[in-house]
Amino acid sequence: MYRADPTVDPAPCNALTLTGAGLLVPEVEIQAQPGVTVTAPAADACPQAWQIGVDASWAQNATLAFAHELGGPDRVFEEITEVPPLRIPRAGVWEVDYNVRGAVGIPPGTAAAEYVTAAIYKNGAPIVGSEAMIIGVVGADNGAQAAGGLSFLHAFAAGDVVTLWAYRIGQAGGAPSVVSNPDGRTRLMLHWLGPVGDAP
Repeated sequence: MYRADPTVDPAPCNALTLTGAGLLVPEVEIQAQPGVTVTAPAADACPQAWQIGVDASWAQNATLAFAHELGGPDRVFEEITEVPPLRIPRAGVWEVDYNVRGAVGIPPGTAAAEYVTAAIYKNGAPIVGSEAMIIGVVGADNGAQAAGGLSFLHAFAAGDVVTLWAYRIGQAGGAPSVVSNPDGRTRLMLHWLGPVGDAP
């Protein structure tokens, strides 16, 4: 009986392994999550280099011009309806970045304090940890405007709806506002960072 003993080429690009049962040919399966693309190498490439790419995604509102008076009770959020809701196009971990321009004012002869606080809501509920105090004044005949906000990471499902909300603190002054115009904008932006299951 004639038996052939194969010889395995030791070249670095040879993926064959000689075992007691014979030649072992490895099988590779690559699975890509949404937002990840895989490009296979040419059949005769050596080494066989696979390219993995990440297709980033983002969402942001347009350039807006508005003035929204906060007329509710202290520390009761109301939606800033002039900022259109953003719908999450892809599940995963997103960086959320928002800027809010707030305006407050205390009438002459009134010793009072007034503040504006903003937050981000997901599907109609606040995202805990997204709150930011934007502006505040204390004293009579005092007014101020400023822009502030927050950046944070949050996991979203595809189709989640993100909205901007704000509340007032202080009822003795004029009506505080959230404002956006060429002197300073209010904006909301989200940037996809990684697929579902990503962790620090």
